[in-house]
Amino acid sequence: MISSTQEVLSPSVAVHTLGCRLNFFETDGILSVLKQNGYRVANSKEQATDIIINTCTVTNRADVKNRNIIRSAIKKNPGSKIWVTGCYAQTDREVLENIPGVHGVFGNTEKSSLAFKILGESPSQKLDRFSYSDVLPENHTRAYLKVQDGCNRKCSYCKIPQARGAGVSRSFNDVIDQVKFLQDEGIGEIILTGVNLGWYRNENGEKAFLHLLENILSNLDYSRLRLSSIEPPDVGNDLAELMTHPRFCKFLHIPLQSGSAKILQAMRRTYNPKTFRMRVEMVKAKIPGIFLGTDIILGFPGEEELEFQESITLIQDLGFHKIHAFPYSVRKNTEAEKLKDTVPGQIKKERVLKCMDLSSKLLFDYIESQKGKVLEAIVENDGNLITDNFIKGKLTDSNLISHLKTGQFLDVVVEKAISTVSDTISKRNESIAEFSLFNS
Repeated sequence: MISSTQEVLSPSVAVHTLGCRLNFFETDGILSVLKQNGYRVANSKEQATDIIINTCTVTNRADVKNRNIIRSAIKKNPGSKIWVTGCYAQTDREVLENIPGVHGVFGNTEKSSLAFKILGESPSQKLDRFSYSDVLPENHTRAYLKVQDGCNRKCSYCKIPQARGAGVSRSFNDVIDQVKFLQDEGIGEIILTGVNLGWYRNENGEKAFLHLLENILSNLDYSRLRLSSIEPPDVGNDLAELMTHPRFCKFLHIPLQSGSAKILQAMRRTYNPKTFRMRVEMVKAKIPGIFLGTDIILGFPGEEELEFQESITLIQDLGFHKIHAFPYSVRKNTEAEKLKDTVPGQIKKERVLKCMDLSSKLLFDYIESQKGKVLEAIVENDGNLITDNFIKGKLTDSNLISHLKTGQFLDVVVEKAISTVSDTISKRNESIAEFSLFNS
């Protein structure tokens, strides 16, 4: 047993993870190596020996947030080693290296070696973008599993190919081994992550995502499976058929980006509103009640009120339940950088707020539509629950939470939707559910 004196003297690490689920998986992977080698995760009241900031660079706003968090960490933790990694570290290394107090900068191609750099050791094997050993979730109950990285798409607005490189896939056998490991560890939900999941290739370079899903599902008898996000062209009848499996979560996040044919063409997206509509309607017909989420970029060059309304109409027609709305911002070294930014900042902001209001209403209405239904939920770290169709909420009898274990499954009944303020800065409303326990 470690004494209190030893614990205080042992090295500790704190992390700040921004951006996508891929980053969260990679943070968990870094922590797993450090913890296996004597590190512990610092508590909120102490100054960590090392601080890792895993950055995102999807928008200009993300870049600003990265720098603010880095500078805050430096000021509040004199003497701590500040390590910066992630997408912003990959694309803007010199900017970060010029910040006094940053100890080291590791891009995505080097991220899996960061833990060994902190330890002052050399890795015992050659590392690649999937070299994170056995990764269990840290401070969350559902596990992320990275199966793909990078992107070969050429969307005109996107900086991610610069940050993540060309598409690569994790070995098939390694993915299956990790699925078995997570299930054996009692992890209730496995979330497949990647920059472009549907692009997944086998060792012969052939598309193999559906084959991978089939094999994952054949190994699941306890854990359930969720996709983080899937591109519209990869949504088809075969995927919908697989999603009827009882351990496949009834949830899809499909980025739309725009409902205007004109804007989609300018964005260099590989679909149009008609084909997008067809694919989503097909999935809805196959899986009634599925939760649908999407991303949308507002104020792309050339987006007038007509094009904005086309996006809103398509989202409403298809019955999406949650919208992640982003104001367009010019990214360096992208094709869209050459386009004149024709939409004023205030208009972008107004359109984002309209989408956020719409998202709040759509989510509230979806939860209400599920009233009386029995759903499988997992108990989260904060005592709240999340169902397989992505409804978040709490039990009507709060006293029951103390008798439940984090990560366990429950069958619950949706009682009603509750509107609550989820973002203290924007004061935007979010909706959660009240659940009661189902007694069979």
